[in-house]
Amino acid sequence: MRPTIAAALFLSLFAAATPSRAETHKLRVATLAPKSSAWGKVFKVWQKALSQKSGGQLELEVYYNASQGNEDTMVSKMKTGSLDGGALTSMGMSRITKDVMVLQLPGVVDSWDVLDKVRADLAPDLEKRFEAEGFQVVGWGDLGLVRQWTRGFELRRPSDLKGRRPLVWRNEPIGAAIYTAIGGVVPTPLSPPEVLPALRAGKVESLNAPALAAEQLQWTPFLDHVSSTASVCAVGGTVFRKKSLDDLPKDLQTIFWDLQKRAAEVNKNRVRKLDAQAFTRISKKMTVVDLTAADREEWRKVIVPAVKQLGQGTLSGELVSRVLKLTGKG
Repeated sequence: MRPTIAAALFLSLFAAATPSRAETHKLRVATLAPKSSAWGKVFKVWQKALSQKSGGQLELEVYYNASQGNEDTMVSKMKTGSLDGGALTSMGMSRITKDVMVLQLPGVVDSWDVLDKVRADLAPDLEKRFEAEGFQVVGWGDLGLVRQWTRGFELRRPSDLKGRRPLVWRNEPIGAAIYTAIGGVVPTPLSPPEVLPALRAGKVESLNAPALAAEQLQWTPFLDHVSSTASVCAVGGTVFRKKSLDDLPKDLQTIFWDLQKRAAEVNKNRVRKLDAQAFTRISKKMTVVDLTAADREEWRKVIVPAVKQLGQGTLSGELVSRVLKLTGKG
């Protein structure tokens, strides 16, 4: 046999024997976060690590800055298979299972210590609800401490919102329930990408958001007051279609989960520190509103009944009760 024929035969046999080593698997992930944001930087590291660890066989394609649409659109695309995963806020996660919002009860889950306690208790049950819908939470994440921001007035008590135009997140039930309980409030329902244009146009006078998010999404230039008191811890998570992960070869599944576990350890408390630093920077440029004990009591009178009402049909009553019991704020 001539050498050229032998070489060709050898190469063809080698290629046929190892097709999986030449195949590249791509996971498509969407996020609202800008590429240059703190969350975008985490994705860049994750992309590089997956590619290097897998020898280029597992690639992560990330769509930043809501380029795949709002979170409800992202979830719809994940359900149809045109996206494999998404880095979602709790609102986006609630489009899969609404009960994830029990982690976002204002005036209840209002510190990192409380969140750690509540999430550790509820996460297994919540993750089962995601799996029942064909999804897998590959990692829980934090967005920051939610504070009240206003333009042109101090917000101390619920009555200060009467006649005002606060932002309420579109399709998010908690804010709407609280504003209804206050009465005389005309909230503006928006999704995160719609906030900046609304602030520029003066259509929003008040909003609730973490300092880090407000800073990196460029909302702070249109606000001048911020509360020193956090109302709730904003959380989210990275969610994948279970089928997208199950379809990966076993060796790539092992690489994916190993790197995800390491990333969770590395990033633990990272966003919390960045959020605290952002608040320190911003508070030097704004009027900081310190609520008195009497102010906080007025908010409690509104929030606790509203939260209990949410547990009578909007959210799981059993989970709401568990959160209130765990926090001692029922």
